[in-house]
Amino acid sequence: MSRTSAISSRRVVSNVYRKLEKVEVTLHLRIADNNGTAPSSVAGPRSKPPEFFGRRPRFLGPLTRRSCHSVSLAGTLIFAFTFSCPWACGQPIPAADKPISTAWTLAKSDPHALVQTAIENELKNSYGHRPPVRYRLRKKTRNADTTKEIVETKQGGVALLLAIGNKPLTQKQGQTELQRLHELASDPAAQEHRHRNEERDAARVTSVMRLLPEAFINHFEGPVETPNGTAIRMSFAPNPHFSPPTLESRVLTGIRGEIWIDPTDLRVVRIEGRLFRQVDYGWGILGTLYPGGRIGLEQAKTPECGWRLSQLSLNMTGKELMFKSLHVLVDETATDYHPVPVGWKYTEAIDWLLHLPEIPTTSIPR
Repeated sequence: MSRTSAISSRRVVSNVYRKLEKVEVTLHLRIADNNGTAPSSVAGPRSKPPEFFGRRPRFLGPLTRRSCHSVSLAGTLIFAFTFSCPWACGQPIPAADKPISTAWTLAKSDPHALVQTAIENELKNSYGHRPPVRYRLRKKTRNADTTKEIVETKQGGVALLLAIGNKPLTQKQGQTELQRLHELASDPAAQEHRHRNEERDAARVTSVMRLLPEAFINHFEGPVETPNGTAIRMSFAPNPHFSPPTLESRVLTGIRGEIWIDPTDLRVVRIEGRLFRQVDYGWGILGTLYPGGRIGLEQAKTPECGWRLSQLSLNMTGKELMFKSLHVLVDETATDYHPVPVGWKYTEAIDWLLHLPEIPTTSIPR
């Protein structure tokens, strides 16, 4: 064969490869568009990508390079939500657009991928990643019942006590609270200490949240009505192959319950879990949680601030350090979410709180 003929043959083969790739890409996209889910051949790391004459299609490259921690963001998820959902680019979603039906389809075919997406959306909007807001928080524990106005800033949150036992503060209590805020405004070290504690607690919550898709096996249960519309209801139970990497995450091995997901925004609407078996920490030396404990979390879509936490409840019993009784009882309700200026410093938040009319005192300059 002459050199010219050999070059011509290689060009023909190369053109055939390119055409096959284009045909396959078009076929996969059409299947995903019609069915709301991608075929198993583009399911990312969970299945081997197809090859044509020993050559792997170029469009599958990014999927096959994902780490084991991104298994649930498989091809099904990429096609269903990246190519079909305008919200992925920050655009509004029509009320009855395709993403809704796609979410329902994915809930039935791959509930793990849907839960993974919802959890990632929560992490993207978690502490430190979302615009600051102010809101009212009522917190009830075994020993206290308080209502506070909380303002978030980049330098940490600032809170003002408004009521005790759902009753307004007395004149003396109001004076004490205003004095505390004045002292906080003049003590940057104290605020920095509070901020570090907030970041530490947020990191602990984030680390546990990231484990939820790996720690549980999810099953589609059907629709459920919520104040924000119909949500996808799924049950979860511990994954027998999950190995908790931290002491805190051990509790996940003893919880089962339900998770509800909004099919339009793919945000968590509700998580309700029950401790169905005893969980020991350090062979029971550090602590033990008894069966029957409950964890509840609810979110609502607010007019000005999008999805925000509305209800949090914890009711756990056990023991710590082998002998000391442990009873965690917390019930929090958050309302009245409003945005605040992004550039606000904590001193500006304090100044705003000092001028709230709910404080029944004028003895301290505001």
